[in-house]
Amino acid sequence: MGRKSRSENLLNNLPQLQNLIKRDPHSYQEEFVQQLSHFEASLAIFELKPDEEAKEFGELINFLSQVAKCYPKKSTRFPKQLIDLLQKHYPVLNGDLRKAIVQALILLRSRGVVSNLRVMPLFFTLFRCRDKGLRKLLYTHIINDVKLANKGKHRNHKLNKALQGFMYTMITAADAQDKHGEGALAAKKSLDVCVELYRKNIWTDAKAVNVIAQACFSPITKVMMTAVQFFLNPQKRSGDNDESGSEAENDGSTKKKFVNIQMIQHQSNVNKKTKYRTRVMSRVARAHRREQAKKLGQLPASDEEDDDDEVTGGKKKKKNAGKPIVNFDVLSLIHDPQGFVEKLFARVHSSATSTKRGGNTVDRFEVRLVLLKLISRLIGHHQLQLMAFYPFLQRYLQPHQVDVTQILAVLATGTHAFTPPDVLQPLIRAIADNFVADHCSPEVMCAGLNTIRAIATRQPLSVDPDLLNDLVLYRKHKDKGVMMAARSLLALYREVNPEMLHRRDRGREATIGLISGTTDKTLLGFGASRAAEGVDGVELLERYEEKAQPAAVADNEDEWAQWEVASSGDESEVGSESEWVSASNGAGEDTGDICL
Repeated sequence: MGRKSRSENLLNNLPQLQNLIKRDPHSYQEEFVQQLSHFEASLAIFELKPDEEAKEFGELINFLSQVAKCYPKKSTRFPKQLIDLLQKHYPVLNGDLRKAIVQALILLRSRGVVSNLRVMPLFFTLFRCRDKGLRKLLYTHIINDVKLANKGKHRNHKLNKALQGFMYTMITAADAQDKHGEGALAAKKSLDVCVELYRKNIWTDAKAVNVIAQACFSPITKVMMTAVQFFLNPQKRSGDNDESGSEAENDGSTKKKFVNIQMIQHQSNVNKKTKYRTRVMSRVARAHRREQAKKLGQLPASDEEDDDDEVTGGKKKKKNAGKPIVNFDVLSLIHDPQGFVEKLFARVHSSATSTKRGGNTVDRFEVRLVLLKLISRLIGHHQLQLMAFYPFLQRYLQPHQVDVTQILAVLATGTHAFTPPDVLQPLIRAIADNFVADHCSPEVMCAGLNTIRAIATRQPLSVDPDLLNDLVLYRKHKDKGVMMAARSLLALYREVNPEMLHRRDRGREATIGLISGTTDKTLLGFGASRAAEGVDGVELLERYEEKAQPAAVADNEDEWAQWEVASSGDESEVGSESEWVSASNGAGEDTGDICL
């Protein structure tokens, strides 16, 4: 009786049985078979009412997943039964039970009981569940599993190809276009997985990039903005903004305290000026500028903060500032960039001209501005032709426009050598009239002149001579910023095409070259190019060879001199050794001469 009761207690105490099986699998094989049969019977009963809590059923699944590796032959059907259960009933399953089944499959996958090709499609499908904890668990596991499958130089191309195709299907699915549907959740998390794998240098091929590019056309703003921000700055890691709209979970990370820069500036103006308050104000200003740069993607978010510069002995100890990150490799991998840009611009144009009447979705100005940044960067990188892009920007070229400096940067970025000057000249004239005028503030004038210089750097023919000579006159402006901006524009055309300037503004070198006819600073017409003569940098190679040749000759002469010295030394030794010497025997008598 004691042995029987002990066996019954062992079957009811699953943690103890699990411990014993792991220690000695062969001795407890019969108990495992009984638990497996109990699981199959319970599964048949549970499928009749899959919405029940079934806490004991979850504990049984956890037990079998822990010890399934000890009996691989007898537990061959167990992973498939779990997968089928989730595929059929995942929308109605209890949250705790569904998470327990997923954890069991993750454990089986980590122990090699089931392949990743069998569970990965199911995990992507489970992104449709409105369970934030479950989505976070699946996201972490998928990233780590794909990372292990592509560890080192080895690449699991079969797995990568299957998952990328599955992600493309989920992003472009019909239910993924509904903002309130479950397909939008799956599309957003699938896109996050693809972006994170690129940032970890695992999926850096063209297919993964074009899967992300397809998400730029999503009608859901969150999905579209995630893809667009990726192309603007691939290495920038944004916050974990989940699609459920709920508050972010507390993951133990320390958040920085928000600093009101306006309030601190007001306090510095009102209070008494001290060295301490001056240091505090400068520190806060540096931190604010750095945060703004991070938001714009000009600094990597993972860099350490360097705004807390140490001040010792009245001298600042500066740290290495983070350099701007611009990765054009992603833009180069996009298939059909011309069609991609035209579709994006069509969305921006329709949002700017349509209204919300009739239930139409209209993007906010901030969203349209981000799209314009991506469009301009693609135009400048691939030298595309999008004639409607430039007149569209002209409506925003006003000093009172919100984020006008970013719009000016978009215009300059979208200009290249093959942009027709006739399209750019109205915009240059609008910038000169609205920004570079005596009634404007120095900051506005400086921004306008710098924008014109940036456009002229890419397309010098966009500025006509009359306007150029008028703008150059601001080099004598009383404000230093306006003066330097005008001087930089003057220096540019002295280098590119001095003929457009007045004779007094051309400079000495350009004037002498134009008079003698020896200058090559003549601007070609639109679309024309100079034929290459020879190879660039050949003169540097010839100069290097000329410098290296005397040194080689000197080394050879030194070697010959050393060889002659050594030879003469050897001959003297031979001559001295070949002299006649006298040899005597042991008794001191001469026996004759011996030649050595």
